[in-house]
Amino acid sequence: MSIVTKLARHAYRSLDQAIYDRLYGSLRIRKAAEHSRRAIDDLPTQPTLLVVAHPDDEALGAGALLARLTDTSIVIVTDGTPLDGRAARAAGFDGNDSYRQARVAETASALATIGRGEVPVFRLGIPDQEAVFRIARIVPQLTKIIQGGKFKYVVTHPYEGGHPDHDATTLAVHAACVLLRGKGLDAPIPVDMTSYHLVEGKMVYGRFLPSAGAGPVESFSLDTDQSDLKRRMLECYRTQSSIVDEFPRDAERFRMAPVYDFLKPPHSGRLGYETYLWRMDGARWRRAAGRALNRLGLLEPS
Repeated sequence: MSIVTKLARHAYRSLDQAIYDRLYGSLRIRKAAEHSRRAIDDLPTQPTLLVVAHPDDEALGAGALLARLTDTSIVIVTDGTPLDGRAARAAGFDGNDSYRQARVAETASALATIGRGEVPVFRLGIPDQEAVFRIARIVPQLTKIIQGGKFKYVVTHPYEGGHPDHDATTLAVHAACVLLRGKGLDAPIPVDMTSYHLVEGKMVYGRFLPSAGAGPVESFSLDTDQSDLKRRMLECYRTQSSIVDEFPRDAERFRMAPVYDFLKPPHSGRLGYETYLWRMDGARWRRAAGRALNRLGLLEPS
């Protein structure tokens, strides 16, 4: 990248931040009702919607849970394919179309491994790394899916700064639930599953970043058969082997989600996705999130 390009991007981001601060700096997220911080040990027996950012996230965070659930649906927000084509080329594909098709096939194989081919899977088709810019499109789709079932829980990513699509997905889930409750309609209880985040310069997998207001962590230990099942699910994701191999397979952890403030960083210091060579940082993500929340009517004067 040339110095001219870097300077132009810096100037644009500075101007964008100034405009955002002028228009949205005095606003805050509409307060959502907090659930009691009770345990969710009944999670495997309740109707549950699983909403994930990418193909493979459902197996990484809740593969063994999926095998136990009898009433569930899955929403995959993105197609797992960045627009720039670098991920496709790195995985050995000649373009995004073939890479996208491979990721669809991997999910089908993973679900077949646990005999859950009948699980409804809703694919929203948002390009990878673009979810935060499509929140206003994602939320109405989610609310429709939620209203189509009688889910007690909705399991999704925590807000931890590991991946911008993870954070956008949980924002969309929380926004959909707040909007439904605001209309006097039923909405499931948001539940976090573990993902990954940065701590002191190192990525942590399969553990929660502590968050005020979150419920107690329910750790479902996996026996030998369950661990083997999860391993076979993850092996279906050959295009994602580099990250899949980082996740522990001894347990799956969940907690009742706190009321997140998506206008503030999830933690101090550098975020996980800021370590990648992507055109995204936390400030840009939060500006996009704030604009989306405003369009949805979820911001109010502070």
